[in-house]
Amino acid sequence: MFKLFGNKFLWLLLLIIIIFLALMNSTAAHRDNLTLVEKIVRDAYVPMQSGVSRFMGNLDGWTGTFSDKNRLQQKIKELEAENGKLALENQSLREYKQESMRLRRMLNFEDTSRDRYDLLAAHVIARSPNNWYKCITIDRGSRQGVKKDMPVISPGGLVGLVASVSENSAQVSLITDREMAVGAIIQETRETNGIVEGLGDSNQLRMINIPYYSKIKKSDLIVSSGLSAIYPPGIMIGTVTEVAREPNGLLLSAEIRPAVNFDKLEEVLVVTGYQPETGAEVEEE
Repeated sequence: MFKLFGNKFLWLLLLIIIIFLALMNSTAAHRDNLTLVEKIVRDAYVPMQSGVSRFMGNLDGWTGTFSDKNRLQQKIKELEAENGKLALENQSLREYKQESMRLRRMLNFEDTSRDRYDLLAAHVIARSPNNWYKCITIDRGSRQGVKKDMPVISPGGLVGLVASVSENSAQVSLITDREMAVGAIIQETRETNGIVEGLGDSNQLRMINIPYYSKIKKSDLIVSSGLSAIYPPGIMIGTVTEVAREPNGLLLSAEIRPAVNFDKLEEVLVVTGYQPETGAEVEEE
């Protein structure tokens, strides 16, 4: 230990530390006049202090830039999420609006047809992918009073008839099915009894067995004739788009555009019963 106190290097190091501490103490207070040593020490530290100050300033700038960029990216993500949410809500509102309009038309149709038809509303829950047989499945069955061969309509016109029934669903053959046929007449003139048959195409029907002397023409409206025991009379079927003479020259045929857009059909009405028109009512018409 005594050898440690006799070490000259240790004493020199302590002296330098004391001198620096004295200089730091003397320069800490604010004074107008500086000693030569203080000036030399301060001038020596100026470049280093300036460099450190610039580096810290740039570091703050870089940190602020990165921080602003992160906040901006987070804000963009929040806005994108909010925009997606609003888009879904807007889509749902448009869908509710369309459904409300369809249901309103159905309710109005039910109100105006209540004296003639007993109607049961149903939703379309499935469609046949078969190009030959055109049918849909509805969410009403025998439990709700649906039976085979009941007509199915919509506010637009004739849809088809019930082909098969289960407890809570039923399959409906559309009038566009190739196996379907409906007795029909011209709505305005009440003449020209013919048969409208399906072509397997949801956009087209054909009316056949039209007498050659018929006055049927393009744009005539075609309705069910009521000669069948299945379909009530006066239900809209479609509009004549073209009339042609058959090769034998004794009959005409007509292309019919269906009144119902089967590709967009979502709700239908099953006719569970109807009141036939009396003879007097027919004469008044």
